[in-house]
Amino acid sequence: MRHQVPLRQTPAYALRCYPLGEADLIIVFYTYNFGCVRSVARGARRVRSRFGSAFQPFTQSELVFFEKEGQDLTRVASCEVARSFYESLLTPESAALAAYFAELMTEFTVERDPNPALFRLISAVFEAVEGGIPLPVAARYFEIWMLQLSGFLPLLTSCANCGTQLEAARWAVGHPPEFVCRECHRQFAGSRLLSPAGTALLKEILKKKPQEVAEGAGHDAQAVHRLATVNRLLIRGHIGKELRTVRYLDRLRRGTRKLRFHAASPTSDHPPSGRSIAH
Repeated sequence: MRHQVPLRQTPAYALRCYPLGEADLIIVFYTYNFGCVRSVARGARRVRSRFGSAFQPFTQSELVFFEKEGQDLTRVASCEVARSFYESLLTPESAALAAYFAELMTEFTVERDPNPALFRLISAVFEAVEGGIPLPVAARYFEIWMLQLSGFLPLLTSCANCGTQLEAARWAVGHPPEFVCRECHRQFAGSRLLSPAGTALLKEILKKKPQEVAEGAGHDAQAVHRLATVNRLLIRGHIGKELRTVRYLDRLRRGTRKLRFHAASPTSDHPPSGRSIAH
């Protein structure tokens, strides 16, 4: 009797693609029902692929895949586009943002660990980008909620070192990633100040939708920049390294364009040329 291979169906976002052989792709999906899933799409690199644009970064689709017991890679049976943010990701800045988000997702999630709230976060942020939210505000929103939903956002009310109540300003430290008070931050090399305005922005992100944040505390460009510096420290402290896309965005901000990347390509995981948008 022939063994029946289970079929799984779920809403999914394509995060990254990698070439496999001459005609196939490995796609990293974040799915609503199964979390992060890696799947092979046969013939996806061919000019007349039946999958069309389904694997463009952060395209939402209805994914059907096969899985076999004992195998890490699944196989795409079908992938029907439900919603595309392609038009919002045509600029170098927005495409770089998508590449940054994809790297955050792959670093902060593990395979087969579903988090529906994280799936909804992707939808909310890209809908806001489509609606014209400033890209740095979108980046801060995504970073804070990625930390929060992963359980890594430090306690905001009291100093992690001495336990005193934190004032409007606080300092972030990276080892371990925590917030500390004015007195304690001197004990930690490389601490970063989060100003009262930056703290207000962080708290607003945790309470409001992306567009509401952009219309409120997100108007303060200096606060957005301060929070970017702090988020970068917290993220690096948790994953133990600097994200590759962040290093590339730094190069763009400094005006260095020695490397050419094309994030819109379905076989690439690098951001395209363009000025930095993450800071």
